[in-house]
Amino acid sequence: MTLATPPRKFIATVGAPFADESLRGYLGRALSVTAVRNLATMLKLADATKPNAVSLATTLTDEGEVQRIAALIGCTPHDILSRTYKTGEFAHSGSENINLFGTQIRLHFRETKYRRVSPRALEIAQYHRVLWEIRPIAFDPQTKEKLLGACPACDRKLGWLRADVPTLCDKCDADLRDFPQPVSPAGDEEAYNFVVGLVDPDPANKEAARRLLPEGWSGFSNGDLFETAIALASGLTLDPAQSAKSAQGRGKSGEQFEALTPELLALAGRAIIGGEAGFGSLCERYRADMEKRPLHYGRRKELGALAYITYDQHIHPDIRDLLAGLIDDNMQTTCRDYALRKGPDADGSMLSIDALAKTFGVRRSILQRLAESGLVPVVRAEGAARSPVRMAVRDVAPLIAQMKNAIGENEAAGMLGLPLSVLPSLADRGLIKRLEGAVCGLVPGYCGYTKDSVEYLMARIWSAVRPTNGKGRSIAVAVRALGAGETPWAVVISAIVAGDVVVHDTGAQRRNIRFSLAIEDTVAFVAGVNKHLRGAVAAQKLPQWVAQSTAAEILHVNVAFLSRLANMRSDLLPQRGPGYTPYLASDVQALAAKYIFVSEIARRTDMHPRRVVSWLRSEDVLSSFSLQENRDFCYARSVVEPLLSGLIDQTARMKASLDNAGDGVRVRLVAAVAAGAGTKATAEAMGVRYREAKRWVEAWREAGAVAPRKFGYRSKLDDHEDFLRAVVAQRTGIKLDEITEALAERGVKTSDTAVWNALERFGITLAGRRRPARRG
Repeated sequence: MTLATPPRKFIATVGAPFADESLRGYLGRALSVTAVRNLATMLKLADATKPNAVSLATTLTDEGEVQRIAALIGCTPHDILSRTYKTGEFAHSGSENINLFGTQIRLHFRETKYRRVSPRALEIAQYHRVLWEIRPIAFDPQTKEKLLGACPACDRKLGWLRADVPTLCDKCDADLRDFPQPVSPAGDEEAYNFVVGLVDPDPANKEAARRLLPEGWSGFSNGDLFETAIALASGLTLDPAQSAKSAQGRGKSGEQFEALTPELLALAGRAIIGGEAGFGSLCERYRADMEKRPLHYGRRKELGALAYITYDQHIHPDIRDLLAGLIDDNMQTTCRDYALRKGPDADGSMLSIDALAKTFGVRRSILQRLAESGLVPVVRAEGAARSPVRMAVRDVAPLIAQMKNAIGENEAAGMLGLPLSVLPSLADRGLIKRLEGAVCGLVPGYCGYTKDSVEYLMARIWSAVRPTNGKGRSIAVAVRALGAGETPWAVVISAIVAGDVVVHDTGAQRRNIRFSLAIEDTVAFVAGVNKHLRGAVAAQKLPQWVAQSTAAEILHVNVAFLSRLANMRSDLLPQRGPGYTPYLASDVQALAAKYIFVSEIARRTDMHPRRVVSWLRSEDVLSSFSLQENRDFCYARSVVEPLLSGLIDQTARMKASLDNAGDGVRVRLVAAVAAGAGTKATAEAMGVRYREAKRWVEAWREAGAVAPRKFGYRSKLDDHEDFLRAVVAQRTGIKLDEITEALAERGVKTSDTAVWNALERFGITLAGRRRPARRG
C-alpha cells in the first residue's frame, strides 16, 4: 500500500540534520522515533522505492522523491539533497569520483556497504558522521578513537539493515557505546586537522584548512590535496621488505586504510603545509625503514614507496611534478648525484649488471659494453666463467651521467635526419658536442655525441621554422641550387640557426630536416647559405682535429675534391687523425693560406668554373699543380688574390648599376643571379627558358648589358614583354587571338603571327599549345 499524496508526516520528527551528519544516518535517526525500523520501509511509504537503500546517497536524484521523503520526516528537501553525492570522473585519471559536500574525492574512498562508528563519539552525540564513511579516515577526528566496523558482541559487520538507533548493532541490538576502542593521538594536531578539514562537511573547517596552504600548493583543489595526502601516508603502511611490484603503496583493502593512523595523516599533512622542513620530516620517516629494504638501492632504498609517488596516476600531474622537485631537493641532502647514498659502504658495493641497470636507470647493453671495454675492473666468481659480472659502484658512478647522455652516431643521425658524414662538421661548428673521455667507448660506431646537444640543435632549428602556405619546395630539392657536389648540410643548418635562411614547415610531421623543412624563396636561400660558405668556418675557433667536410669548407672545395687532394698529395694534406676527424685544423688552414682552388674563385666571382681557368690564362696566370689532366687546378693565392680583388670590385660596380636598369624580367633575373642565386633555379622560378637566361647572364658579365641586343629589325612587341607575361599568367588557357585583342586595347596593332613569334622569343608557352620543332 503506497502513501497517499501529499504524504503525512510521522507523529514525531527529529528536526534538521546536524552539519556533519550523513544522509543514511539522518534518515535512520528519524526512524528512531517511529515504528518503522529500516530505510527500505520508509522509502516505500514515501513512494521512493530504490533497488538498494544502502546506495541512497548516490542514487537519490529524483526531485519528487526527495520532496516526499522530506515531507514524511519533517525536513526541507535541501537537507536531503545536500547529503547526496553526485558522481563524475577525474579528467587526469578517468577514475570515478563523488562530490562530498563540495570536495571531489574518489568513489573508492567511500564506504558504501558497511557502517563504522566511534563508541566515544556516540557517547557525546548519537548520530552518524559523514567522515565515518571515508575509508582513509580510520579514526574519529574528534576523539582520535579507532572506528568500530564490527559488533564486538556478535562479531558481525555493522550494516544498515536496522538503522533506527545509531548506537545499536543492526544484527543483535548490542549498545556499541559499551565497547570503546583504542585511541591514537595525532601528535601534530594542526597538520591532522588540515587533512581532515579538506573533506570536512563544515565550510568553516574547509576554509581553516586552506588558510594553512603555502603558495606553491594553494592552486590545487581540496580533492587533489586529499588524494596527495593519502598517497604520502599510504607508503608508510607497507612492509618495507616487499617486492617492487606493489611499491607504489596505494591502499586498496580495508586493512590498509585502517593502518592510516592520525599520526601518519598528520605527517603527510605537514609535508604539504610545512614547506621543505615538513617534507623533509616525511622523508626521514621513510628513511627510518631504509635497512628493511634490501631489494633496492639509492633513492628507492631510502624513500621506499615515496620514490614511486611521481608515477601515481590518481595524483594531479602538476602535483606529481611538484613532488618530483621536492624529492630531488631532499635527496641532495643525503645523496651524491641523486642516486648514491653517502656512506662508507656505498662506493665499495659490488653489483651485477642487472642490479646496476635497475639502480642507475641505464640500459643493460650499455653496462655490458662497459664491462667488456676494460675501462673499469670487473669481478666474477672464482672458477665460474659464466657467473654474473659484477662492478664496483665507485667505478660505475662517475660514468653514469655521461652514459645516460651518450648516443652513437647512428642514433644522432637518425634524430637529425642527416647522413653520418654531416655530424663531424656539425660538431666542428659547435652545433653539437662530441663525447669525450672514457664514455666514448660505450656507444656503437666510431664516434658518439651528447644527446642533449642534438636535442638542443633540433629545438633551435624548429624554433626558426615558420608556417607554410603550400608553395615551397622541400629543402632536399632546394639545396640543388647550391651547385654540384655533396650538399653542405652543416653550412645549411648554420644558416638556419643564425636566421640567414627562412625555412617553413612542410607539415610532414616527421621532424626530419631534409623532408620536413621547405624553402619558398630559393634565391634568398642560396644567398643566405653562401654567406656562411664564404669564410664562416675559417673565422670561428676550430677544434684541433676537423672532419673531412669541415676541411672542405675551409678550402672552399667539395668533399670529393678534398678526398682526391688528400690521397694524391698527402704532402700537402696529411691524414693524421683517426675516424671522422683525420685532419689537423692547422694543416688545413696553412694550405688554404698558400693555395686557392677553382671552386673558391668561381664562388667569389659568380663565374662558371670553366670560365675561371680561361680568365686566369688570359691574365697569364698558370696553375701551381693539377690533380687530374686538365682538371682540378690549384693556383698560388698570392698571385690570384690581386686579380680576384679587381674583378670583384668590377662586378660590384656592375651590380650597383642594376639598381637603375629598370624592373623588367631580364633585369630581375640578372640581379638575382648576381646576388648568388643559381641561373637554372632562378630561370625556372621566373618562367624563363634556361638557355635564354644563360645568354642574359653571360651578356651582363661580359659587357654589363641588361638591355636586349639589337640585331637589325626589332619588333614593336619587345617593349611589351612584361605585359605578355602577365596576361598569360593571369588568364590560364588564353587564346592567341585574345592576346592580339588585348594588345589592340593597349593601342598596339599587330598580327597573330607576330604575337606567336614574340611569345616564342620570350620563352612564353600557352596552355594546350605546343611550339613547333625548329628545322635544320
